[in-house]
Amino acid sequence: MMKKRLGISLYPEYASDEQCMAYLETASNYGFSVLFLALLGIGKEKDCQAALCRYQRITSHAKKLGYEICADVNPMVFHTLGVNARFFEAPLDLGLFSKLQIDILRLDLGMSDLEEAYLSKNQEKIKICLNGASKNDHIGNVLGAGADAQMLLGCCNYYPHRYTGMSLPSFEQGAANWKKYNLRLMAFVSSNEPGAFGPWPVTEGLPTLEMHRDWNIRVQTKHYLLMDTVDDIMIGNCFASKEELSSMAEEAAAEKITFRARLAEGLPENMKQRLQMHLSVRGDQGEYLIRSLESRMLRTEVEPFHTVDIRPGDLLVDNKLYGQYAGEVQIALKDMKNSGKTNVVGHIHEEELALLPYLKGGQAFGFQFI
Repeated sequence: MMKKRLGISLYPEYASDEQCMAYLETASNYGFSVLFLALLGIGKEKDCQAALCRYQRITSHAKKLGYEICADVNPMVFHTLGVNARFFEAPLDLGLFSKLQIDILRLDLGMSDLEEAYLSKNQEKIKICLNGASKNDHIGNVLGAGADAQMLLGCCNYYPHRYTGMSLPSFEQGAANWKKYNLRLMAFVSSNEPGAFGPWPVTEGLPTLEMHRDWNIRVQTKHYLLMDTVDDIMIGNCFASKEELSSMAEEAAAEKITFRARLAEGLPENMKQRLQMHLSVRGDQGEYLIRSLESRMLRTEVEPFHTVDIRPGDLLVDNKLYGQYAGEVQIALKDMKNSGKTNVVGHIHEEELALLPYLKGGQAFGFQFI
C-alpha cells in the first residue's frame, strides 16, 4: 500500500474564524495536508464580497500550514462570482480562485466533456476535480476530448442523508476507472463526534460509502487503505475530535494493518506470543482461511486449547495434532467444523470483519488486544 494523504473539510459560514483556524492547526499537527471547502452556498450570501473575504482568511491560514486546498464549485458559483469558465465564454479566467489560493476546483455539477477538458488547461494551473464515482468511463471521455491528464483528479461525493450513500460495488466500479488511468482519487469518511456538521441542515454523517456511516473513523480509514484505490482520505464533516484525527494519522502511517481482537479466556502465553509476531499473508490464498507465513517458525509446542467450531473472524492457531502445520496463525473467513487440531484463540472485532477480504498476499498484519 502506498502512503495516503489525509484531509479535513471546513464550512466557514457555519463556524467562527477561531474555530476554523484552530481545527486547521490541530489537523496539521497530526499530518493532515488537504483542505476541502464548499463554495456552493456563497451565492446565497447577501454580501458575496464579505463571504469571499471570510474564505480568504481561512485559505491564507491554511496555506501557511501547508495545506492543498480543494473548493467545491458549480456553474451557478461561476456565474455568481463572474468567472468565465465555459469554452464559449473566452477568455478562460480562474484568477479569482488563484487569489483565494485554491489549488483544486471540484465540479459539483458535471459539465460537458469538452468544457471539462478546456478547464484543465487554465493558465492559473488550478487542477480540475471530476466526479470520481461515475460507473461509465467519463474520465476517459474527458481525456479523449484533449484534457491535460496532469491537471485532473477525481473526488467521490459525500452523503448526509442516511441510506443514500454509495454501495461498495458501485464505488469500486467507479474507482477502477481512475486506477486505470493512474489518476488521483479522493473520498470521504465521516466523524462520529456529536454535533459534527456539513454544509446542509441534514447531519446524519458525511461518508462516501453508506456502509461507513456508523463505523468508527479508524475502521473507515483502514477500509480505504486496504482497498488501495483512494489517494486522499477526507473527513467530510467537522469538527472531528483529536482522537479521531490521531487514529486516522496512526493508520495512514502504519507499516501494517492492525485488527482489534478479543482473546479467548485463559489463553496460554505461548499462543499469545504467536499473535504478537511479525505476521504477513501467504501468497497462495484460499477461500476459508487467511494464513500467515512466519508463525510456524516459533518452535514452542502448541497444545490443544479451546477447539470449538470455527466462525468467520476467529483467530486460529493449529495445535500439535496438525503435524507440520502446528503453530500456524490463521484468520477464519468462513464457518468450519473443528477437528480438534485447531485452537480458537480469539475473535476479531465485529466492526472489522468486512476488512478481511482485502488482505493480499505478502501484506503485513497484526492484532491489538481489547
